[in-house]
Amino acid sequence: MMASDKSPLLPQQSPVSYSSNPKLQERPKLETMGVSVLNFKITDSGDFKMFEMLRELLAEFLGTFYLIFIGCGGVGGAQLLAGVTSPKLLSTFKPTSAAVLQIAFAFGLGIGGAVHLFSDISGGQFNPAVSFGLFFARKMSLLKALIYSVIQLCGGLVAGGVLRGMLGWCPGAVGVNSILTTGTAFFIEFFGTLFLLLTIFSTTNSDRKQAPSYLQPLSIGVAIFVLHMFLVPTTGCGLNPARSLVTNIIENNLNSQFLVYVFGPLLASVIGGLLYEFVFSPHYRPKDAKTERAVVYVNNNGA
Repeated sequence: MMASDKSPLLPQQSPVSYSSNPKLQERPKLETMGVSVLNFKITDSGDFKMFEMLRELLAEFLGTFYLIFIGCGGVGGAQLLAGVTSPKLLSTFKPTSAAVLQIAFAFGLGIGGAVHLFSDISGGQFNPAVSFGLFFARKMSLLKALIYSVIQLCGGLVAGGVLRGMLGWCPGAVGVNSILTTGTAFFIEFFGTLFLLLTIFSTTNSDRKQAPSYLQPLSIGVAIFVLHMFLVPTTGCGLNPARSLVTNIIENNLNSQFLVYVFGPLLASVIGGLLYEFVFSPHYRPKDAKTERAVVYVNNNGA
């Protein structure tokens, strides 16, 4: 869920060698450059470095696997403690306060641990909403966001399949509480994901320089923990299209309301990325020299 802001490399020219005939010269080879539109990266030069990309994709695959395996496994543990021993008894499971707390700890600490493991490799995103949010925050290319999202789905599907093979069902399928309308559930998922994204952008903003990097996974894990305390009883706490799709596809539990778990987080990725990049992030960027001189001049006069 975290990502480093890698600026695209400038194309490097290879040394030019000359043959005995000065007219015959080797043309310099250029690295593939990224493509941008209004500084939004469509492709980046790093997207075409095969070994590095494969390493990042493996990190995203394993990170999303552990997100589902530990987080949804925590849901399964709560169900087992409540006496659910077969898929037929799933409808009898009503999360108590203790169960919600157990689920919140499983997701919060599990994701925090996975982010700590893989953040230096792939950014530790494990969520298509985070990947696309980074694109709209101009921190990541659209191509990489798309590829990451596919790999995240694959990692989640494998984890969901493992849980189903172990328990007989895939725990963690999301659903809207009967007292809520579809529109209300949409806004709950939207604002919950927006809070998560803004937390990620702020804690990984290198311009802030206020907290050591090892506290970043903790901040993200705490945000996920508190969101589960509210969202589990209302929407089941999706916040992640990959997580929601995986559990509900495996359990064959897709209906018209399920769209809130896809479009709510994705809309949050658009608004969250743009909001942080253009409204909040400029506050932390260094001021130009003229402004700094003016501030020093005023302070000296006032001394």
